[in-house]
Amino acid sequence: MGNQNKQTIPYPRYNLRRKILGFLGKGLLRLLTRPTIQGLENIPPDGPVILAGNHVSTLEPMFMFLFPRQLVEPIGAGDIPFEGFIDHIVRFYGYIPINRGNLDRKSMSQALSVLEQNGYLGIFPEGGTWDPGNMRAQLGVAWLSHKGQAAVVPVGFSGFLGGMGDVFKLKRPRLTMKVGEPVPALNPGDDSRPLKEVYQEFADTILERINALINPQDFLQVPSKSEYRLRIFVGDDKHEMQLQGQDALAHFLHAPVLLRSLLINLKQPVKTLFPEDQPRTTQEFILALRSVLGVLQENPGFLTYRMGMEKGKRAEKAIQSLVNLLEDARDAGEPVRLEASAHHSYLDGRIEEKISQYDLKISPIGLA
Repeated sequence: MGNQNKQTIPYPRYNLRRKILGFLGKGLLRLLTRPTIQGLENIPPDGPVILAGNHVSTLEPMFMFLFPRQLVEPIGAGDIPFEGFIDHIVRFYGYIPINRGNLDRKSMSQALSVLEQNGYLGIFPEGGTWDPGNMRAQLGVAWLSHKGQAAVVPVGFSGFLGGMGDVFKLKRPRLTMKVGEPVPALNPGDDSRPLKEVYQEFADTILERINALINPQDFLQVPSKSEYRLRIFVGDDKHEMQLQGQDALAHFLHAPVLLRSLLINLKQPVKTLFPEDQPRTTQEFILALRSVLGVLQENPGFLTYRMGMEKGKRAEKAIQSLVNLLEDARDAGEPVRLEASAHHSYLDGRIEEKISQYDLKISPIGLA
């Protein structure tokens, strides 16, 4: 990243609006939740510093950016807008938007400029909320720590899964933010390994430190292992068809965060893909899958960033293959049934099986 491409932002910035929003935000959080904040004294009094936390809801960023005494510059999603009124609040507060899953030199340069001004950055190394507890740390936290020579402070958030829903139901959930001891800045030194390998090891270490701060009961709420299967039946005789990557496609159909992002954040016509009882036609399903492919054309990293490179690529190919199969079935006037199943295993020994059926009725070409 040469100096000619250097992108900077001032630190601190938006001081007045952030102080006002911080005062109001902390008041609302204390009113609507029962927060416990521990370890703020572990945040070094001088930067550069990166705060790194786990992320399962929209509440953790509010805690990370409002409760520390230092002004923390947020790094957040720039590839999709936030939901509803939250998008307006977040944009007014200000943050560094990053195009996740794609090389975003501008945003990373802006984040680095904050550290070069001895500032404080807030980041979520897992990069999102689509598969809580089972996501590998992204390399950005390691790159920023190395290039900015910034200590990384792990932050564990407990009780946040489903927390926003409890807030809207006025249940005042108990939420805990626990700040750990800082990890010194990454300095590869004489390490002869490829830098990417060094970065991944550091990022994994940060995630381990974060997980050590989380209430162990939280990990019992999310599957420790998941397996997916998709079966496709065509025609009145229900002839079973096979597609390459259909297990990855089943995972996509059982990923509510991804489907909600497409429907609500990106305004795509994918309601028919949701695993719930609803009338469906083949043409509606084709249009929904085409809209997903359209998103992937504009943002190639949308699936690979969230599902992993290999599985994301297989899911994309399976979506295209399913579109072709459904078009053939539609043209032949044949009904189609999809059965997507998910087998979840939990750390306490629980097994959960979910099966979603999609009965696609024949519809005229071009009609939904």
